[in-house]
Amino acid sequence: MTALTIAGKTYPDLQIPDGYKLVVDKLVPRNDEKVHLLRYQPANLPEEALGREHVTVIHRDDGSIYSYNALTQPLTGAVPSEKQAFAIAEKLWQEVAPGYREQLEPLRSLAGQERTYIDADGKTVTIPLIWAKYANMLVEGSYEWVGFGPNGHLVEFERNNFWDYAAGRQKTEMWYGDDWIRARRGQGPQLEAPLPLA
Repeated sequence: MTALTIAGKTYPDLQIPDGYKLVVDKLVPRNDEKVHLLRYQPANLPEEALGREHVTVIHRDDGSIYSYNALTQPLTGAVPSEKQAFAIAEKLWQEVAPGYREQLEPLRSLAGQERTYIDADGKTVTIPLIWAKYANMLVEGSYEWVGFGPNGHLVEFERNNFWDYAAGRQKTEMWYGDDWIRARRGQGPQLEAPLPLA
């Protein structure tokens, strides 16, 4: 595993597995801002392979991380408790965005989340998650979460993710979700609420 380095900043807990290569590096819109979208996949998948194992990173020009999503391996073991999830999340915030963390209020954990991908044998791999969720006290409608799989494995980190109260669904573009990307390209159906429209 290699620690992610963006714009000269290294994030030890945001890992890129050995043997992965960068297959997407482009600017995309997120909350009316142009941000960098990076997608890493196993080297034997030389082109973007939606639905397969991958790591997605979204960051600003200055290296600030908005999103990290790692669907990279089957995971076994127990998902952390709420107390454990928040304890690990707090450590991650201090690494990734300590100043931003000061704006946040812990809300609750959300167990029962899942992420899936298709492995090299065509089988669906499901990763159970628990979220440590936060709300931004200074920016209305902005929510943040850190998602952990079995044994406290970091699967996702998301900040500045806005909720559309009127629509009852997420507003922020979901570049870390392959089904959302397919919908945006007209290659699949729109996602059901509370997921965002593409």
